[in-house]
Amino acid sequence: MRVRVGGRRHRRLAGEAVLAHPLSRTLDLAAHRDVDEQARPGIVDVARPGERLPRRTAAGEQREREKAKLHAPEVTLAPAALHWTEEDHPLWTWLLRACAAATVVPLWSAGHLPFTDLPQHVSAIATLRHWWDPAWKSQQYFTLELGQTQYLLYYLAGAALAFPFGSAERANLVLLSAIAISYPYSLRSLLRALGADTRLALFGCALFWSQALLIGFFNYVAAMPLTIWALALVLRQTGTPSRRSLWTLAAAAVALFYLHLSAFIFLAPAAALVSIGVPRLAPLREWPRKLLWLAPVAALSVLWLLNSPVVHPESVGWRQPMAVTWEPPATSLRNLTDALVDIWRGPEDEWCLLALLAAIALIAWPQRRDPEEHPWRRGVVAVWLAWAAVLYLAFPVSIGWMWQLNERYALLFALLVPALLRPVRGLRGAVPLLLVAATAFFAAGTALTNIRAFEREVGPFDEVLARAQPGRRLIGMIFEQNSRYAKFSAFLHFQAYYRARMGGLASFSFAELPQSPLRYRPENAPPPHPAGWEWHANAFRNDLDGYYYDYILVGGLVDPFGHPQPGPHWRLLAREGRWALYEKQD
Repeated sequence: MRVRVGGRRHRRLAGEAVLAHPLSRTLDLAAHRDVDEQARPGIVDVARPGERLPRRTAAGEQREREKAKLHAPEVTLAPAALHWTEEDHPLWTWLLRACAAATVVPLWSAGHLPFTDLPQHVSAIATLRHWWDPAWKSQQYFTLELGQTQYLLYYLAGAALAFPFGSAERANLVLLSAIAISYPYSLRSLLRALGADTRLALFGCALFWSQALLIGFFNYVAAMPLTIWALALVLRQTGTPSRRSLWTLAAAAVALFYLHLSAFIFLAPAAALVSIGVPRLAPLREWPRKLLWLAPVAALSVLWLLNSPVVHPESVGWRQPMAVTWEPPATSLRNLTDALVDIWRGPEDEWCLLALLAAIALIAWPQRRDPEEHPWRRGVVAVWLAWAAVLYLAFPVSIGWMWQLNERYALLFALLVPALLRPVRGLRGAVPLLLVAATAFFAAGTALTNIRAFEREVGPFDEVLARAQPGRRLIGMIFEQNSRYAKFSAFLHFQAYYRARMGGLASFSFAELPQSPLRYRPENAPPPHPAGWEWHANAFRNDLDGYYYDYILVGGLVDPFGHPQPGPHWRLLAREGRWALYEKQD
């Protein structure tokens, strides 16, 4: 727009002020006729104090406006270029995508992953997938207990994916890949709901490689991003309430309940607190309306408490004592690093943890920051962190056969910490985030190296197992349970691959535990053993178990029949590397 003030004219074009050549204050404009008779689009006359501008007729003004519309040049303001250190720069979007993709790559790099419970999970998925396949004999050996367990959603999703992807193992890889990607993106959703810096979602990539993943707590690993996303959803519901988000939140709570109970124990009070207390405490009369999303899962919880074998294990024949054990807080604090990312034999995962802590320290370092629009939001995150810390320090470490219960909350605590941070503008805020991204790439590379090394350690397992006939009964005697690369007992449940690939029955099985959605049919169940017998390969008794099973899978350079023992006779069907397969002789 051009601005003319008396005899001195200023022009503002595309936001810049340009001083034109000044006209003399004594210049007689009348000699030049009325310059305002010519159409000057975009010119505004401003009189000096005490000076009156000539009047124009309404028709003349209308005519000038129409001419201005026709002849006015279009001025496009070029947007200022974003610096790469700014949150909205495309660099950070692509960096998050690259880190998420790198996290997935190790999962597809080998045929066997060193996650202890993985074979048990894929065997359950395969049994559900082939429930009506007579060759697998699923209904001959198992019954479905879908209404009495909360460990359900992961297996149903896996069974559904096994149809298009061809096998339970491949379906499980698809699930794990989706979970790995959802870690940073669910965290980004929470950061957006909080109005925080979305670049902090990079923390989610490195935290995927956790102890819960290594042990094979896949239900809990899958529950983490759903929990984070549900927290984001409840924040949006408090800000802009809608019926759609209310019922979406209700569905998320139900899904989490059937994914893993430990995550639901955290979410229910954490989300309820936000519903009634943000941004200010709601009157008591409004609580039922604000907590309506809890109604469906509350009803399901009551039914579960009344019928679940987890609460009433004696109803399914469980005779072991339900002892409750707590871990001293000092021990819990010492085990914190193990409960997070300490999963490989080498020091690389400790380096990753130190790098993440260094990035947190650099971001949190006292510096000048822009004022917060809603500081109460970080207060909400602090309350969530306190609740996760209480569960980690005060929840039992074991209840009956369920163990490491409290340590699972360390991962949830770590995923929420980034939401408390506020990176400063410029290089000081961007460099720590680049360190987080580099740590994510390094963690993925470390996982890739160790998984491929573990695959070489597995050796000719597939060739040995393939010698067995499908639909039979197999028991595992795993003498060498540990890996040289992954911590914990990576080979403990390898016998379950038989059921995952060929059906029938493979023991030890999670079907012996009360929380399983699949349980043995009493008339076809294997001989009972005390709880925890899977850890002891010598628990096999030929005079008892030998008459039931058709095959024995031996892990380790051990001959279990080197000495004569009562019971049926067995012949060595295959031996390669550390694996041997014995077949019962008729």
